Amino acid sequence: MEKGKPSSTAEFVAAVRAAHLLYDRPLLFEDPFAIQLTSATWRVICGNRLLHWLVMKKTLGAFRSLHGQILARSRYAEDQLDNAISAGMRQYVLIGAGLDSFALRRQDLIPSLKVYELDHPATQMMKRDRLNRLRIPIPPNLEFVPVDLERETIAEGLAKSSHSPASRTFFSWLGTTLYLSRETVLSTLRSVATYATPGSELVFDYRISDELLSANVKKTREKIRKFTARRGEPLKSTFDPSALLEEASRLGFEVAEHLPPEEQWTRYFAKRNDGLRPIASSSFLHLRIH
Repeated sequence: MEKGKPSSTAEFVAAVRAAHLLYDRPLLFEDPFAIQLTSATWRVICGNRLLHWLVMKKTLGAFRSLHGQILARSRYAEDQLDNAISAGMRQYVLIGAGLDSFALRRQDLIPSLKVYELDHPATQMMKRDRLNRLRIPIPPNLEFVPVDLERETIAEGLAKSSHSPASRTFFSWLGTTLYLSRETVLSTLRSVATYATPGSELVFDYRISDELLSANVKKTREKIRKFTARRGEPLKSTFDPSALLEEASRLGFEVAEHLPPEEQWTRYFAKRNDGLRPIASSSFLHLRIH
């Protein structure tokens, strides 16, 4: 992300979620606030069926699997969060929240769940300004916490908030690790493991190492790399799944579930006939602190 500027890919992510609600069936993830939260340009594109087809399906058709990635990771994280809430979890931290609308969508949880959105100050300010212009009230259980993960740890960020490290917390970290250095990703995992109390959980997605991918998947990855680089948000880290699982174990996590692309397909996409599919170069990981 360019210094001092909000994330442009956050706009794209919200646009994908908005377009999915308008045009895709069956719904994999339902976000009625996405169309409002994204930029004016994306609202026009998503709101017009012909423009949507020209931009999303024709011009950016090569990124259809990226759409699947965006939708599936959110569905997966919130499925696991629902299970955690049922088991008594009362704090939810979104790392790199972007234009996420969970707190707006789930106002039924206002009395029982405290939500903390961690993000780069510039992106967070953009979101707050947009909510203000749209006259969308901030739910009383939502707290914004500005943090730059390249310079601060999760612990340092949450120390500025009302978050209680003594209470179990569910962390989601979606669509962010790929823009961070490998060292920053690992240090963030370490920070969560040492800061959060045992029983806390973390769901995140990560890019699989290039050497483990087929030639066709590498071509798609290169297109995505150029797409994000042109927007000032270059892709950085990749991981070997086996090595990452070992590292997570060393840090004090147990693996609740590892969901590679082929299992994402089985769980979320196998019965679809609209071309929506998971990206073949990214996995989901659900961890729990011992």
